[in-house]
Amino acid sequence: MRWLLFACAIALLGTACSGSAASNEADGSAIIVEAEPTPDSFDASDPEQLSGISTSPSNIEAGECFNDYVYRDRADFLQQITTVVACDKPHDREAYFQARYPADEDAPAPPEETLRRWAEAACLDEFETFVGLEYVLSKLEIGVIVPTFATWTDNADRNVTCFVFPDEDDRRLRTSVANSGL
Repeated sequence: MRWLLFACAIALLGTACSGSAASNEADGSAIIVEAEPTPDSFDASDPEQLSGISTSPSNIEAGECFNDYVYRDRADFLQQITTVVACDKPHDREAYFQARYPADEDAPAPPEETLRRWAEAACLDEFETFVGLEYVLSKLEIGVIVPTFATWTDNADRNVTCFVFPDEDDRRLRTSVANSGL
């Protein structure tokens, strides 16, 4: 009888422990962590402050995680550096979908607002498939990367990239949010 009670107690303890882990996953505490976001500014003379590999935002692919840094150059102009980081490391954004804007290679660049509206609609359509939860119920926000005038005209870039990020400023992602239900 003692062994039966002992076995039941162990089974109940295991169930209780696994239930709390599932609860943490559901509320996002295991994926979104409270942390300082990537600093908006940094000292450009100290590249050690950057995390990841520097790239152009137009080179971000679906499935990559990344951070953006902004700094003032010597002429006091704002500059942006985007770095790709491993998704199992703290990061600010995760790209989840890419689509090609429907325009011919020789078409003139549309206004940025037109590109953004089209991209946001495409990103919203793909959000639930990626995260596993409707956008209005999610703890994540949607962002887009659209072609710049330069990449549109010089590189025939028509790709838009959708990304997600935490809905609170003092949060970072610490793993991929694919199928997370966040």
